[in-house]
Amino acid sequence: MSTVERQVVEGHAPVDDFLKVETHGIDPIPPSDRKGSPRDVAWLWVAAFANFVSLITGALLITFGLGVADAILAVAVGSVLAASMHGLLSVAGPRFGTTQVVAARHTFGVRGAYGGAVFTIFLAVGWFAVDCVIAAQAIVQLARLAGLPPGNLLSGVALLLVVVVSVLVAVYGHQTIAVFEKYGAIVFVIFCAILALSLLPKVNWGLAPTLAGADHLAGFVLGTSVIFALVASWFSFASDYSRYLPERLPARSIAGWIGAGTALSMFLFGSLGILLATIDPKGGGNLLALISGKAPLAVVVPFLLFIAVGEVWANYLDVYTAGLSGLALNLRIPRWAAALGCGVVGGVLAYFAMFVSNFAAQYTNFLLITYLWVPPWAAVVLVDLFLFGRRAGLLSLFRGRAMLAWLIGLAVAIPFVDSTLWQGPLAVHLLHNTDISGYVGALVGAAAYLILGRR
Repeated sequence: MSTVERQVVEGHAPVDDFLKVETHGIDPIPPSDRKGSPRDVAWLWVAAFANFVSLITGALLITFGLGVADAILAVAVGSVLAASMHGLLSVAGPRFGTTQVVAARHTFGVRGAYGGAVFTIFLAVGWFAVDCVIAAQAIVQLARLAGLPPGNLLSGVALLLVVVVSVLVAVYGHQTIAVFEKYGAIVFVIFCAILALSLLPKVNWGLAPTLAGADHLAGFVLGTSVIFALVASWFSFASDYSRYLPERLPARSIAGWIGAGTALSMFLFGSLGILLATIDPKGGGNLLALISGKAPLAVVVPFLLFIAVGEVWANYLDVYTAGLSGLALNLRIPRWAAALGCGVVGGVLAYFAMFVSNFAAQYTNFLLITYLWVPPWAAVVLVDLFLFGRRAGLLSLFRGRAMLAWLIGLAVAIPFVDSTLWQGPLAVHLLHNTDISGYVGALVGAAAYLILGRR
């Protein structure tokens, strides 16, 4: 008798099964429904970073003036730093049995955690829109190769297809997403290995940095910061996918497996982006144009499929977490309905980004807003979780010291921002246009809470 059949016979219907709509929302997962291992969740995060965004983020480091060796080292540093925090945040899942923003109530209070929930919805829906646009553009390229005439109709149909497929899987819930992500990760890794082998002869392995002295150091730090930012954009999602793990699992195992899977995937795909960018260092990091022009058609077609499918795979996580974060704001609707609603909003934003606004500019500003708030928020949560030993129990409505520490970290980070939306004076004049706001926010937020939280 299978596990599902046994549960039905015993009167305990499955609440989280493949291709079954998950019935749990943000309520703590009871021991009887706990399952899986940290290795399973690690595969999910391997898939989350096995996409085109990781490739183009790595390629950006070449545009900063770094060479192959120092760029790959920067990817390693940024990946390990951010993935370590991501793995530690995932420990809250099995400890509290609920999502990251709900677990943060133990740090910020019930009302105080609303801020993280609102920002996480904004983050998840925003990433959903970005990924939908990238996937739709890849499908349009495929259609053009097949001989279909380009135009708004083709782009609109491609975008609608991506939105529908992305939302459908997310509506089913946790276990369906986990299965798709696990086997998708295997396929993505294999394909990228084929892509790398086909283009390795054209890689400029000896590409040297074009910067020297303080400018080179600034470029290296900026490279680590960009990689850190991409991983950090998932911080408030972490426990959403570890909350079904058994509570008694050691924290070292949870943080180790999930952190390792995240770091390894980000490092491998970011480094591949660097190597591909060396084929045409003056191409501005436009990997789509580069690969379409340099690779044989037999590689270009599956590469475009990889882009489209990889972004859809990432969208599953975006829509699912957005729906859960909506429930954390006390929306009185089922989890699947919240996911569906967030998917519709994300689809509208994707349409706006694709047809109305300047996509590149809006994407840059979106990254800035998300990157500012996440690191200090995560740092305060980690201090509370591991140093102050916060556990499940009676919750207060508002924990002002934790909120103050988060705001202090956020405020101190602003002068270190360097983007088209805002250029902080310290980043421009002191740090050679290097954005280290994420590092500053995390360190200051943690330090502030260490001082304030003990009182």
